[in-house]
Amino acid sequence: MLIYHPAYDAYHCVFRALLITDSVRVLEVAKLRILDFFLCFPAELRRIRLPKEHSHARNMAQGLRNQYHGPVSMKQTFRDMEHIQLAAFRTLAASRLVDTAELSSGLVRRTSTAMPQDVAQRLAEAMANNEQVVSYLTKKLAEVPLLGIDGLKHRTGLMEHRYDIA
Repeated sequence: MLIYHPAYDAYHCVFRALLITDSVRVLEVAKLRILDFFLCFPAELRRIRLPKEHSHARNMAQGLRNQYHGPVSMKQTFRDMEHIQLAAFRTLAASRLVDTAELSSGLVRRTSTAMPQDVAQRLAEAMANNEQVVSYLTKKLAEVPLLGIDGLKHRTGLMEHRYDIA
C-alpha cells in the first residue's frame, strides 16, 4: 500500500523552503531543515523546549494538529527527511532561486530571481492558510541561534549540538 506524506515529497519540500525563504532570506541549511520539519509537522512544536519569551507558541501548538499523521519518532523522521530536503535545496539552487556558492558553504540565500507568477500566488495562498505557524517559524523561531547550548539544535533535539562551536 502506498501512503503519501508531504514530508517525503521533494517538490513539496521545495515549496515549503520557498515559503520559509520568502521571509528569511539568509539562513543556515541546518536551520532551514529544522524550520521545514516544523512547517511539515507543526503540532510537534509542543514537544520541544522553547525560549520563555515564546510561551505563546506553546499555547498555539497545543491547538495545532498535523495535517497528515505525525512522526512516530521526531529524530528518525527528521533524519529520513534529510536527503529529500538537501535535494530540494539543490533544486532551488539549480533554478537560481538560491545562491549555489553559498549553498555549498552551508548557507541558503534567496536570490533576486523573480518567482513565476503562479508559484508566487500559491505561496501567498499557503501563507494565508497557515499564517500563524509560518509567521511564528519565520519571525520568532528563525531568530533563535542554531548552535550551542539553548540553540535551535539543542532545544529541538533533532541534531547533535554538543560539539558546536558557538
